[in-house]
Amino acid sequence: MKMIAKTIAAAAVVAVTGVASISAMDEAHAAFDICKKVKITVQNKTGAPIKLFDLDYKDFGSGRMRSENISNRVIPNGGSYTWKRNLEGVNNAKTYVRAQYSKLKSNGKWDLRYYWWQNSSTRVCSKGKRYKVTLN
Repeated sequence: MKMIAKTIAAAAVVAVTGVASISAMDEAHAAFDICKKVKITVQNKTGAPIKLFDLDYKDFGSGRMRSENISNRVIPNGGSYTWKRNLEGVNNAKTYVRAQYSKLKSNGKWDLRYYWWQNSSTRVCSKGKRYKVTLN
């Protein structure tokens, strides 16, 4: 009976160690897959002010959109704003940036029922790469 308990305990230690080493590899791999110091510029050419509320980017490797948290920002017509971000999961990989925004209603309030979006061009991400999204 003691032999079975020792075997089970040893198997549990090996299993936990294996999971820990896999987790460490995933974290280390993720650290190398960060596209650093990417400059994202959103330019407003819609003819009216817009309220930018979200920036996303496409991770073609996993097939999903990843989000960059930003504060809501009003950009006047003809104006632009630039962020510098680290994009995870897309270093040396194709990606594009998507800007999502709201427009003003005729009563001067932001239309919260609908939103619009525009993508940048798709390109390979590398350190210091620039992405520009022009809202028309």
